Amino acid sequence: MSQRLSNREGAAHAFEAETVDAISRARTAFSRMIEFKCPGSRAVTSVAEAFGVHRKLAWQVSKVAYADDPFAAARHMPPAKSLDVWLQAARNAGVDPSLIESARDAGARFESLAETHASSRAEFQMLLESCVPDQDDAGDAKWRQQAFLGNSYTWGAHCRTLLALSILMPSDDRERFFHAVQVRGLIGFRQTRPGVRWVINQSVVLDDESKVTNGLERVPLDPGAAEAHAGVPVLPAFCSTPTLEFERRSTPDGIMQDEFLPGPIGQSGERTLVTAEVIRNIGAVHATEHDRTAYFGTSVRTPAELLHFDLLVRDGLFGPVERELRVFSDLTSAHAFGEHDELKINTKVVRLGRGLGMAQTPDIPAYAELVASVCDAAGIDPDEYELFRVRMAYPPMPTSVMLRHDLLDPDLF
Repeated sequence: MSQRLSNREGAAHAFEAETVDAISRARTAFSRMIEFKCPGSRAVTSVAEAFGVHRKLAWQVSKVAYADDPFAAARHMPPAKSLDVWLQAARNAGVDPSLIESARDAGARFESLAETHASSRAEFQMLLESCVPDQDDAGDAKWRQQAFLGNSYTWGAHCRTLLALSILMPSDDRERFFHAVQVRGLIGFRQTRPGVRWVINQSVVLDDESKVTNGLERVPLDPGAAEAHAGVPVLPAFCSTPTLEFERRSTPDGIMQDEFLPGPIGQSGERTLVTAEVIRNIGAVHATEHDRTAYFGTSVRTPAELLHFDLLVRDGLFGPVERELRVFSDLTSAHAFGEHDELKINTKVVRLGRGLGMAQTPDIPAYAELVASVCDAAGIDPDEYELFRVRMAYPPMPTSVMLRHDLLDPDLF
């Protein structure tokens, strides 16, 4: 096993080394060509005019020549036909023929990488982009969008926005413990195949050893509505009508699970569901023998165009901690929080400040009113709470999207 792993790592390093070599050669040649004809300005417009090429091609060669990271540069390497156009333009512009040949050789080396390491151009682009250390989220999202479309067909359902809102508040009956208000929603949910029974919400509380905390008290924010909907803690004011049939059950591994029963398909069957409940006395606000790290987030089990995840935390509840976003693959386990399960996702967590002044979003109708209503029902003043937000286009599934922070020793705050 270790030998196979070593061979795989060697192959990965070989691809990276060969790419850096080819791109470094191209960067040297392209930059010298640009600087020969554009000594005063290296702007894309100047390059396009000086060489008489289309602005897109000028932009590509400029990116190859001057991008900070070699793999970011590699994403913009012109394909063979476009490279021929660029080199012919350089020849017409009087560029040194030896420099043109150096650029042609670099292009050939780059093209050989695709033939050696990938079965298609699309896979080659995937390999290159996976090596970019600071890939922008839009670049990631274009790949995730393809997965969203395939999952929507395969699983027979999707939604516009997957809503997760967690509000962390001090316990009112247990010193230095906390409650969590858990709001979950499917906004614009559609079934694309008849007979689909759909899980609309899952939640579980674990310690650092992934042991399930059983027996926690769950209190719906609207008890009457929950009683009328098989225990599912719906908020009728923020759901579409008519509501469908629901079921709530606990799975053998300790996950509380709410489900839609099958309903109409397509646009005519589109619906919105929002649920909200308080999970009381989840744990201590400080480090303990079995808990030294806190994770708050949501599972992604529905193909969605967008995940909207907000975390409202009572100021100072956990002390001066720094929160960071982590996304974990749930392919091997529904309770996976190890480094080897972490996915490379470049979405950022944004700190929006205290209160609900920045709570508005274009993704969820009447969202500010929803948050205000939940805070009022929970008996909290949102001005005492800090708001953190994650917006992720086409969230991968199955995953757990988490905001993580260390738990401090109790004597530190």
